[in-house]
Amino acid sequence: MTFVNPIWLWFLFALPLPALVEIWCVVLDRKRMAGLVARPLWGRVLRRPAEAWRWIRFGLLLLGAAGILVALARPQYGIVREKIEREGVDVVLLLDTSGSMATEDVSPNRFFLAKQALMSLVTRLEGDRFGLVAFEGEAYPLVPLTLDADAVGLFLETLDPGIVPAPGSSIGVGVAKSLDLFVDKDRRNKVMVLVSDGEDLEGEVEDAVKLAKKNGVVIHTVGIGTEKGQPVPNFDREGNRSGFKKDEDGSVVVSRLHSETLEAIASGTGGRYFRITPADTSLSQLAIVIEGLEEKALQQEWSIRKKDWFQLPLGIGLGAIFLALLFPFPNLRRKKMPEAARMPMASRAAIFLLFVLMASRSSAQSASSAGEAPPPVPPPPPGSSASAPSRPSRSAQALDELLLRPNRRTRSGKKDFELGNHPGALESFESAAASRPEDPAARFNLADALYKNGKFDEAGAIYRSLAADEKSPVAAASRYNLGNSLFQKQDYSSAVKAYRDALHAAPDDPDTKRNLEMALRALLKEEQQKKQDQQKDKDKKDDKKKDQQQQQKPGDDKKDDKNQKNQPKPDRPKSDEEKEQERYQKEAGMPKERAMQLLDALQQNEKNEQKKILAARPVPKKKRKDW
Repeated sequence: MTFVNPIWLWFLFALPLPALVEIWCVVLDRKRMAGLVARPLWGRVLRRPAEAWRWIRFGLLLLGAAGILVALARPQYGIVREKIEREGVDVVLLLDTSGSMATEDVSPNRFFLAKQALMSLVTRLEGDRFGLVAFEGEAYPLVPLTLDADAVGLFLETLDPGIVPAPGSSIGVGVAKSLDLFVDKDRRNKVMVLVSDGEDLEGEVEDAVKLAKKNGVVIHTVGIGTEKGQPVPNFDREGNRSGFKKDEDGSVVVSRLHSETLEAIASGTGGRYFRITPADTSLSQLAIVIEGLEEKALQQEWSIRKKDWFQLPLGIGLGAIFLALLFPFPNLRRKKMPEAARMPMASRAAIFLLFVLMASRSSAQSASSAGEAPPPVPPPPPGSSASAPSRPSRSAQALDELLLRPNRRTRSGKKDFELGNHPGALESFESAAASRPEDPAARFNLADALYKNGKFDEAGAIYRSLAADEKSPVAAASRYNLGNSLFQKQDYSSAVKAYRDALHAAPDDPDTKRNLEMALRALLKEEQQKKQDQQKDKDKKDDKKKDQQQQQKPGDDKKDDKNQKNQPKPDRPKSDEEKEQERYQKEAGMPKERAMQLLDALQQNEKNEQKKILAARPVPKKKRKDW
């Protein structure tokens, strides 16, 4: 057995982690419940399914997760043999390669736009069979009908005007030769795409159109060029341009688009006429027409592949998750106690009240309330802490215990605070403050934890909001600790103001008085230091001014210039072109220019080989025009 995506199997090793977390939660739940209700009374007080169902459901969830992970890995086993039929339309591309196609009445020239349009059409009609025929005075099939679109694109790339050894322009010969590529004469939806400027110098078009209509071939014509036209350029054997072509009278030959000829060919076979322009070479309308034809089976072949088995683990995984959601079934749930065994309502009420009283006593003895402040935050100078707010009543504590409110979180934060675990205390106090966002005591605890973690700005913001309410029980303490936060930030003037506000709320607090005195001393020292720094800056400016007034020795400027020239120039950042050169050197093992030269040479060799093949074919010798 093999797996297509084996990386998913690594996630199976993570499944024991949630199992350990579940075990830890069960143990913690048992301890918590044992502290509230005696174990023998669990069956009467707690109305929930037996604990065994919890493990069954969790095991099914783990099995479901494992099944889905194995399915995602896509296991495969065995071999399947399938019959594949490829459907499409037979399309023969008939391209005019005569000299007139090099005319530049459309930019850059007619032949370039024609090749670009045909390559776009082949890419658009992926899945159809294509053949390629080039014609001038004679026609030569270059690619038979094939599903290999890359081969058609390769031959189109190597074609140039004048590649056929028989010069001239005979559309009739090209159409007749293209009909031979349709091997299956009984097939329907046979399409020929003729791309040309419409010039026909031989006059055999009508017979070819009748033959195409007889064979059931639809010819769609594509015109390229302008009605005004331009002179036909002439090229030497090396491919260099050498003037323009001339007729027998010595006049320059002007080639024009003969759209009437192409329209007549298209209408005679039931096809349509299209036009290529420099702005649009996609032939999208022609592609839509061909796509609308009825597709027939082009090729039948047998494919062998591995058989997928992901359905089995996927079904097991989904089934296990579904059962985990259903368990326990109604008939397997804990049965109701008989009427005689049920506890009277009065007894239940008495047990509930006893439970509330026990919980309140336990919470009162073990920890302080949710609103109690942590140990005092020591100010930057020595001093005592702010006073702690009052704690809520025992009934409120008991209600907190029953509803799992922030009592426990505050207790945990206080414990961490006393042990010096300030990050842990901050996490606990943040959770408690989130549960009671309007409780000033919870926010005061959070501010103290922020202060201990060095977050003086955040702590100061909370202290400032708490100090604004003069009736708040934590107003004086918040103003005192706000001064401590500002002192830590070395904002002594603001710290002095905060300490003075704290004295208004608690005039006899010795710690606040001492801290105010130390803040005033620090502020005075800071002002003296500023004056000293200003005096030093002034002295430096005076010294610099005196140095500038001194006359420099002759030749000093030259020495400075010489030293500047000898200093190494800093490395400038590399340009995009230099980065591209380095990438070519690294990947291809040669500079970019060399790689492009090699690629051009290979393409030129391919063209030369194609010309040799066409030139080796016999050509009937007759006098004809060469454009």
